[in-house]
Amino acid sequence: LDSLSAIMRQAVEQEQIAGCSFLVAHKGEIVFRNAVGHAVVESKRKFNTDELLPIASVSKPFLASVLMVLVEQGKLKLDDPIEKYLPEFKGIKVKSGASPAKSMTIRQLLSHTGGFWGNKGITPEQLDLIRNWGRPLAKAVEGIAKYDLVYEPGTKFLYSGSGYCVAGRVAEVALSKSFEEIAKEALFIPLGLKLTTYLPSKELRRTVPAAYMRQGGKLQKRPSMANRELRFILPGGSLFTTLGELAVFGQMHLNDGIYNGKRILAKTSVDEMRRLHSPARPQRSYGLGWFRDDVSESGLADLVFHGGALGAHLRVDRSREVVCVFLVHQTAVQVQGLKNKLVQQVERIFPFKKN
Repeated sequence: LDSLSAIMRQAVEQEQIAGCSFLVAHKGEIVFRNAVGHAVVESKRKFNTDELLPIASVSKPFLASVLMVLVEQGKLKLDDPIEKYLPEFKGIKVKSGASPAKSMTIRQLLSHTGGFWGNKGITPEQLDLIRNWGRPLAKAVEGIAKYDLVYEPGTKFLYSGSGYCVAGRVAEVALSKSFEEIAKEALFIPLGLKLTTYLPSKELRRTVPAAYMRQGGKLQKRPSMANRELRFILPGGSLFTTLGELAVFGQMHLNDGIYNGKRILAKTSVDEMRRLHSPARPQRSYGLGWFRDDVSESGLADLVFHGGALGAHLRVDRSREVVCVFLVHQTAVQVQGLKNKLVQQVERIFPFKKN
């Protein structure tokens, strides 16, 4: 396991990153937890294992888990049509001008098959709907509803932040609460996650490590969402959490919905999230809130994982009984090589046991 620290230190020494942290839990025990480098290079503040960081799209399995709790409580159904909660989507068209054959559902939103536009190749106005931190989620979703769908719901996978905004708003309307309150009651408090939040206070945001980008072989500080006043909850992309709390969430999924002897999610809900819900593709497939791999004969993925645009990565590997958490504050593309090295080393250390 010391080799993991060596890989991390090398990345700092070569100025690939300013700092990062990595955690490995095996059979429910944390066997590796370390941080290297600096949270703020300019002041030489060290990066530690308790840093609060934005995890971008690693928020998606959290949102899906929250909605599965609401399904278990009878407050939602996965196959409910969206327009049941959001009348602004009644009469929405596909870009061809035709009406969808069937209304989009919550299940389709969570599996990126609802028909919404993706995160790339979109207009500045569309980008603003999912990146304007001063606009409430309700207003963002009203704007999303004014655009045609780009494909027939259920026929295609298109990774979509806008679809996850709609999913979060469905929960808000169903429960007449903000998604922050809903997530706390359904998931964060039951799991004991005291720092995990979509809306960190100004004081907490000041503690977030600086964001960096490597340019011309050197690390340059760049703007961070932690520097802004946050009013907008991006349900699938603006969660802040810590290394340890992210590991708790991953361990709960590895334990079929149980953490510390307490049932958080039903096993059937965990299994549903591991099941294929997107049309089959040659590479990655998607469940509900998770990318999937190592699929068993039962059709359930034994490896579920998610990365985020700000470098965070979470993976739950049942065949190795391992949870891995990687936190950094740098563009995912720039840290992908480091993250892959760490994951590959973990896979060498812990033998693969096919269930």
